[in-house]
Amino acid sequence: MKAKVHPDDRMTSRERLLAAYRGEEVDRMPYWAKVANNTWRLSQPEAIRKLDDEQLQDYIGADGIFGMSNCVRTSRTRVETRDTFSDHTRVTTTRTPHGDLTERWQQDPTTGSWHPVEFPVKGREDLKRFRWVYTDVAYEADADAVGKAAARQEEIGRRGITKTGCGTSPLMHLVEHVIGPVNTHLMLADHPAEMDELIALMHAARLGLVERVAAATPADLVVSVENTSTSLISPGQFEKYCLGHLIDYGRIIEGAGKMHELHMCGLLNALLDRIDTIPAASVEAYTAPTLADTRLVEGRTRAPSKCLVGGTNCMTWLKGVDQIEQYIAAELDACPDHRRIVLTTAGVAPPACPADTFRAVGEWIRTLPVRM
Repeated sequence: MKAKVHPDDRMTSRERLLAAYRGEEVDRMPYWAKVANNTWRLSQPEAIRKLDDEQLQDYIGADGIFGMSNCVRTSRTRVETRDTFSDHTRVTTTRTPHGDLTERWQQDPTTGSWHPVEFPVKGREDLKRFRWVYTDVAYEADADAVGKAAARQEEIGRRGITKTGCGTSPLMHLVEHVIGPVNTHLMLADHPAEMDELIALMHAARLGLVERVAAATPADLVVSVENTSTSLISPGQFEKYCLGHLIDYGRIIEGAGKMHELHMCGLLNALLDRIDTIPAASVEAYTAPTLADTRLVEGRTRAPSKCLVGGTNCMTWLKGVDQIEQYIAAELDACPDHRRIVLTTAGVAPPACPADTFRAVGEWIRTLPVRM
């Protein structure tokens, strides 16, 4: 399968995406299909599965945003973590001077994705154990990983831009991965001093990680992987805990000459005005109703400093090509302009949407007038 040549393109994919992230003029609407992952790829025909990431984006006719290592190594002296695997289940045991923490994750055999089914912090005593994860920790650049990432950056070249993660801010990490959505809120109410102290320790450690990642990685984007949603935390909790932390991370990342991206894929409407104040170039996985509650026009008018990477949702892409195109056209028409927009599925591409649908929509997107 060969990429179709489009002689009318005046910009490379890299130039087009960087311009969109910076709010500059583009030659056409940037379009990124989130298909370079096993969640989508494993359900596709063999001819599609065997394409590498660049070949797949080229076949679809999309611009490319490619992930890479954060180039940082973590070390501990008094905490040991061990994984055991069986029947699509991973059990992680973290041994600390105050006792063990146990968590369990299960893998979806169809998509290859992992989901927590048992959180490591289950009660007040576990808080003392979990503190060790953030007090007994050091970060340093991994020279081998830096070299491989630099080679990968050169290999991608004009084909697109690159990104890497720098972790999750403390509150969202506790909600998603450590205590869980329900017990995090109960512990914040029942043990506020201990929780605030833990969150402060986590933030201090995260600052060290962000500094190392921003300095070491050659990636264009350093991503705070938040998955923020007001279905998980309240606007007040976002204001109290997350906002200041993300501002700190953004300042470090921008100070290192990188772009800060916020991965926020949930209900954001109540937070848009505050999100606009964070030092960040973009909100990625910016998701439309009904899965989330943000439309492109709301982001363009209430968070105008942010590039909106998304604009649809996975259910949109289960419709026919004409319906997908009509939906996107209506969303773009409602916007005051088309600056700072990269069209995607928002979340990972749904496995039931075939490559040829992404290809057909991509061809149509190339024909759209861009209002700058």
